[in-house]
Order: sequence, then C-alpha cells, then structure tokens
Amino acid sequence: MKTSKKFRLDAYDPSGNLIASCSDHYASALLMSLNGEGSTIRYKGVILWLEGTDGEGAESYDGTISKCYDRINQYAKRFV
Repeated sequence: MKTSKKFRLDAYDPSGNLIASCSDHYASALLMSLNGEGSTIRYKGVILWLEGTDGEGAESYDGTISKCYDRINQYAKRFV
C-alpha cells in the first residue's frame, strides 16, 4: 500500500504522551505497537487505532494503517 506524505499520523503511548508525529504512516504503526496495549494512533486528535482493542499493530502494519485510512474516510467530515 502506498502512503501519502501529505498528512501525519501521531503515535501515543498508553499514558497519552505523544511519541512521534510521522509522515511515514508505517513508522507511526511501528512506534505505537512497540508501546503495547493502550497505545494509539491519532489524526487531529481522533483515535484511529487503539492497541489491544483493535488488535495488535505488529501483526500487520498494512492492516493497521489500512484500518486507520478507513476510519479517516469514515470520519472525513470531522477533519474539514
């Protein structure tokens, strides 16, 4: 899957601290998954992936980012 570098996804640890804001979306999935259950990927403050609840990001970074893109499209009106 080709990723767009036009926007950043934010990776947060389980305590809600920003780990990184990444234009490489796969990097956000990797960093989020390294922090374990309760860590998140967010876009403009909206949680797109919650580690543990939505699955384990490390099982498939493609699947994780694909789900994030689906949710961005689902919530597109919030981001305008």
